[in-house]
Amino acid sequence: MRTHDRETRGSVAVLAARLTEAAAVRSRGAPRAASAYVRDVAANGPEQAGAAAASALEHTVELLWRRGWLPADVVAATPRGLSSLLVDTVAAQTARYRQLHPRWRQQLTEIGAEIWWTGVHLPQWSRSKRLPLVDALTKVVDLIAALMVLPQLPHLVPEPGEPFVRETTPSGVDARVLIKVRGLLAKAESTAFPEEAEALSAKAQELMARYAFEQAVVEGIDDRPQDAAAHRLWLDAPYQGPKAQLVDVVAGANRCRAVFYPKLGCVVLVGHETDVEIVTMLTRSLQVQAEHALAGSPSRGRAYRHSFLVAYAHRIRERLAAAGAQAASGDTRLVPVLARRDAAVTARFEAMFPGVRVRRSSVSSAAGWGAGLLAADRADLQPGRRRIAG
Repeated sequence: MRTHDRETRGSVAVLAARLTEAAAVRSRGAPRAASAYVRDVAANGPEQAGAAAASALEHTVELLWRRGWLPADVVAATPRGLSSLLVDTVAAQTARYRQLHPRWRQQLTEIGAEIWWTGVHLPQWSRSKRLPLVDALTKVVDLIAALMVLPQLPHLVPEPGEPFVRETTPSGVDARVLIKVRGLLAKAESTAFPEEAEALSAKAQELMARYAFEQAVVEGIDDRPQDAAAHRLWLDAPYQGPKAQLVDVVAGANRCRAVFYPKLGCVVLVGHETDVEIVTMLTRSLQVQAEHALAGSPSRGRAYRHSFLVAYAHRIRERLAAAGAQAASGDTRLVPVLARRDAAVTARFEAMFPGVRVRRSSVSSAAGWGAGLLAADRADLQPGRRRIAG
């Protein structure tokens, strides 16, 4: 019996290698050769082929973890037609680890990674999708091909199974504050009245700014050591360049640093955990509001839209800089703790991105530029930090 088990495992390993080779062949532009591999694997039946698919997929995902990817990153970078297969693969692969960083557990919950099947996954998945075995294996090969070309990324948190320091004090924005802020921003994004959206956005910004500074004062009194978190924020296509500029603007106004990956369409944010959460929420809301303003514009050409979004980010930068200058006379107790935070952020940013370059965008539509400036002027983004910190 043991000999038979070893032979079975060996056969699965061979079939898994064929599926991986099929993905490599497909990436090189030879779909017919890849299809031949798939048919060869399918001829072994659903159980053997399914076990091989699971082995090949889980190994591919494990390599991504070693290259700095996180579950939400992989889902964002994968074609939507393959997302359910990917999420199931991530669920199966991460289930083997007892030790997972809280960021991993949070993202697994967010993407809905749960083991809903029993036994071999692929036959049950293919039945749920009404796919013949060959077509299901073709999806497996497509997914492996999409994942195997993803590049190395900086590690943000320890990989599965690696030890990590458990936080003794809560980090990030308090859950009660998050609920209030998200509620305000959701209303701002859904209302058809610009004045109401501005008032709701201003209220959300005021609430977040007040919380951030109150937390900073407490940490300063406790003389708590400062550290820097790093998160990735994925941007929807198109116009990812101007959208990344808006992220950078909001990040700079909230003591964070940002780096854009144009080929992937994501921005890495480095900053204090609270500040990073604030940047993420505000940026997403501002992007929605910018899109609403753009949708109401009479001109919708590509050059116009690009120029609109670049101008929008440009004006927001100017207005936030003015707001920051007004806040310079705030609570003096903030000065030392914010200085320590800045040092921690700079140290981690330079360690992650040595030699990073600045990239600038050009515009070709004067009408789009003017409309973008006007929309930014109406956004009412000043967080009123003088009133909050003083």
